[in-house]
This record gives sequence, C-alpha cells and structure tokens, in this order.
Amino acid sequence: ERKVKLFTFDVRLSNTAARSTEWIPIKSGTDGAVALAMCREVMEAGLYDKEFFKFIKATANHNATTDEKVAALKAHLAKYTPEWAEKISGVPAAKIKAIALEFAKTKPACVISYRGAVAHYNGNDTERAIQMLAAITGNIDNPGGRCKGVGASWKYPKGPKKKPKGKGLKILKGFKGDAAYPSHGASHQVLKMIKDGKAGRPDVYMWYCYTPVYANGEVQENIDIMKDESLMPYNVCINAYYDESAALADIILPNPSYLEWWDWEDMVSPTQVAEFYIRQPLVKPLGESRDFKDVVCDLANRMGMPLGFNSAEEFVKMSCEKTPGIKEAGGFEYMKKHGVWHNPKAKPKYYGYKKKVGANVLNAKNVIFDEATGVYWNWKKAKVKSEADAKEKGYTKTKNAYKGYSGQKIGDAVYTGWKPDKLNKSGYFEFYSELLKIKKFPPLPTYVSIPEHEKMGPGDLVLTTYKVPVHIHARSANCKWLTEIYHDNPAVINTETAKGLGIKTGDKIKVKSSIGEITTTANVTEGIVPGIVAISHHLGHWEYGRYASGKAAPLAAGEDPDLKIKPWNTYGVHPNWIIPNKSDPINGQQRWMDTVVKVTKA
Repeated sequence: ERKVKLFTFDVRLSNTAARSTEWIPIKSGTDGAVALAMCREVMEAGLYDKEFFKFIKATANHNATTDEKVAALKAHLAKYTPEWAEKISGVPAAKIKAIALEFAKTKPACVISYRGAVAHYNGNDTERAIQMLAAITGNIDNPGGRCKGVGASWKYPKGPKKKPKGKGLKILKGFKGDAAYPSHGASHQVLKMIKDGKAGRPDVYMWYCYTPVYANGEVQENIDIMKDESLMPYNVCINAYYDESAALADIILPNPSYLEWWDWEDMVSPTQVAEFYIRQPLVKPLGESRDFKDVVCDLANRMGMPLGFNSAEEFVKMSCEKTPGIKEAGGFEYMKKHGVWHNPKAKPKYYGYKKKVGANVLNAKNVIFDEATGVYWNWKKAKVKSEADAKEKGYTKTKNAYKGYSGQKIGDAVYTGWKPDKLNKSGYFEFYSELLKIKKFPPLPTYVSIPEHEKMGPGDLVLTTYKVPVHIHARSANCKWLTEIYHDNPAVINTETAKGLGIKTGDKIKVKSSIGEITTTANVTEGIVPGIVAISHHLGHWEYGRYASGKAAPLAAGEDPDLKIKPWNTYGVHPNWIIPNKSDPINGQQRWMDTVVKVTKA
C-alpha cells in the first residue's frame, strides 16, 4: 500500500525474495563484499549522513573530527569497488551501485540481516559492514530505520539477597582461542568440550526445552557423546515432548506445553513502545507434567533458600503488583483479563543515543574518566579492587568494565551513546574496534573469504540451510496441522548445476561432507544460484512422535483418530548430520552456511 521497495539478497528465491521488488541472487558467504561496496558508493557520492558521524568511531582516535572520520572511511573502502564485489558475489556492479545510491537517497530506509548473511566464517564482519551501511546513511535508531529493541521492563521479585554461589563448568563459550569474543556463548561446542574433558565433565547434564542432539551439527557425534556414560554419567531432560535428546536421557521431567504455564513476556515491540504481556494456562498441565519453574521453587524451599514465591503463578502475580503502570491499571487481575498492557501516553523511543548524561551521574562516587576511550565508567560496579587498579588497566582492558559504563564523551558533552553489553566497547557506534585490534583482527569492517570455499574443487557445492514459515525451528514437526502442510524437505539445486551432475527433480541423491553423508531427493529449480544445495531445517526427525517421524513415543497414550487419515509417510532428512560444529573466529557463532559437499545420484 505504501509502495515501499524491497530488495532481497539471497542464494535462494525465498518467500521474502518472491514478494520483493527484486530478488538479487548472490553467492553464499559473499554478502560482506556487496555491503562494503555499497558503503563505498555512498561515501564516494557524498550521500552520507554527516550529523550521524558525530556518534561514529571510525579511527583509533576517539576525538577525531567528522572530516577525519569521513576521510579514514573513504580510504578504507577505496578498494571495495562494485566491480571487485561483482567478481566475488556474482551481483552485477551496476546493480550494486544503483541499489546503494537509491538506499542512501531514500529517507528513511532500513537494512535487515539474518543468519543467511552472518552464519559464516566471515559473518561477524559481514554484519558489521551491513550495519555500517545503515549508519552512514543515518538509518540507525530512527523512525523507519534499524532500531534498538524496546521491550517491557518488569519489576519482579529477585529472591533472597544471600544466594549460594553457582557452580558450573566453563564450557559454554567453546574452546579457548576458537573464537575471540564468544560473548553469547558457543552452544554447538558444549558436547565437544565435554568429550575433550580438559575443562572438566559434568556429574549431571540437564537441559530445558532444548534438544542438543538435533539442534547442533555433527549429530552422530552428539549421540555418541551423550550415550557414553564415562563422559556424561547422568542426563536429565526437561521437555514437553519425547524427542531425539529425551531418548538419551536417564530421567525425563515432563514439562507442560507453552499453553499450560504461567509467565510474563518481555520481547521487543514493533512500535518502539514497551508492551507487557503475560502467558497464562488455557488448561491445567496434563498427566504428571509440572511447570519446571514450580519445581525450582520447591527445590529452593528444600534447600533452605526460599525465593519468596512458591510458584510461577505467584511470581507473575507479584511482578504485576510491582510493575509501575500495570499496578495502577489493576495489577494481576487486570492482566489475567486483558493479557496485555502498554502505557497509552508513551511515545516511541528513537534516538536514545543522543540523550545527554547529567552531572549527577558523572560526578557520582566511583565514576572515573578513561582518556583512551572517552568513556565514563564506575569501577566499583565492574568489581575492580581499587580506583588505582582501574585507572592503571584502563576501561578497555579491565574485566567486565562495561558493567560500569556511564556515558561517552563526544566533543564537549557526554551522551548515553550505545551502552555496551557483554564487551568493553565504547559508547560510540563503532566502525573502528579497539577490541578487534587487540585480538589481531582488522579494526574496521573487512572482507575475508571463507577458507573452505577458497579450496573448493570441481564438483564441490556449498550446503546451506533455511527455515520455512510454517515451522518453528526444531519444535513444531509434531504438530499435525503444520506437518501436513510441510513434511518433506528435498535438496534444492540449480538447473545448471543439476544438469552437470546428471540429476533431475525426484532423483535420489547423496550429499556428502567431510563428516558424513545423507540421502535425500532432488528438487531442481531456477530459484537458487548455481553451486549451492539447500536443505531446510525442521524435518528429518527419528523420534518426536508419529506425525514428525512415523514412530510412536514410548508410553504414547491412545490413538489419535487423525492418524488413520494422515496423507503422508515421508518425514524429510535432517541436514545437521553432515554440518560440522565450527565457529565464526570472532563471535563464536555456528557456521551453518559454509559446509562444502559433494552431490551424486544415489
């Protein structure tokens, strides 16, 4: 209705691409090259947002002027021409330039990225290049641009002040040196680390509403590790369904489905106004299932450290009575009736980085100024021993200094900027990263090719995965209505590529990587770029019930009459059997899109 243009860069003609103004086919793992070339064109054309550059860090000197930042960025981007990017990505140079200039001239404009672009060896810098494109055009945290998430800020009971110190193995961030800053963990490495044993092994391995066997790559190794009692002596599964991981557990604690428990939600709002939701049971938990949140309350009481509430329902109730706005609206009873609340007087939150920090914050006790970064920070909140230690090490090199971040000095004022989380970055929108330089990575967004792709030989293809709109990750294949719509996931191959392999639609094919082989069916189409084989996620279950796998779960009660009229007996193939558990060397993300394979007729 608003005639918004949408350009989608993808290796595959996805649903989004099919509904776009134009689908731009692109070679796998080369999005960063195109993004950098687009940035170059915007800068060379002088279409950058000069005002936003005030809040950008583009050089080692955080006091650099806007002109100095612009000059540094132009110099860095000079080699990333559209012609260079065309040779790498397959996207025509003229197309790259035209879209870049149109994007820069359109106000507002928005660039959105997801794992198709970033789940690669070079994914971290690809994402940085994409966000650089948004930033230089002023489309960050503005109406219609790429915005910081705004979610509900609940006030909730936090349990006793004195809590026992948690115990755990240091295995959540992967092997040391495997990734420079795995700030959000490396879950795909957890089982490998248990197998390795150098960081220790758990006496009890417990997982909640998760399937470590199915959700990660190298499925066979996952199975072997979890079956080996010398590595994992006792496994506890908390789940509503009997899936591939539950099948390997020593004990299963049946959890209700999401339609049977209490909770509150704090997800981001599409309107930039915080929206508060609660989840409440439609029916009581079935059978012997119990909400694990209630179980945790019982355990806390038995351990002599009561949390101050005895159930998830009590927790939600107390949260409603504590949270400003909801409390005045009627609290828990209001939320049970209406389910959702927002402040009708609230205005959308934009341009939060422009907010100036007051003297009361900067002059507060334990707040110091870091000359190297221009950051004001509270050394006490970072749990540094003394102010002298904090000043000697400096903000960037002090562990957890980001927890004390108070503001960023820019020119003669101090701004909220972009408050860091997990890492000691400054409050600038950082193109130039001192943290990356410390780890010997290029400080500015840079294109690096994928090593395995550089070594590809004749007949090698790249395996990519994708999601379909009728399923939810690995969780919904046991829903008969959704699986009736989508219950098979043939390998999608380009017409030209398939012709060279002697493959036609419907042929049985083998897809082999360095770690294993799967057999599936081919779907030959022009809707994918040459050199790629794409297999969707969601399917290929070997447990998870009769609708997902054709196999009944143990102790499955009764017969669903719809099983007699179920029109399908194919359940797809799971690509994770042949995808290695490898990490982006910077952020530790699983490299879902980099696997090199051979495809042959079965």
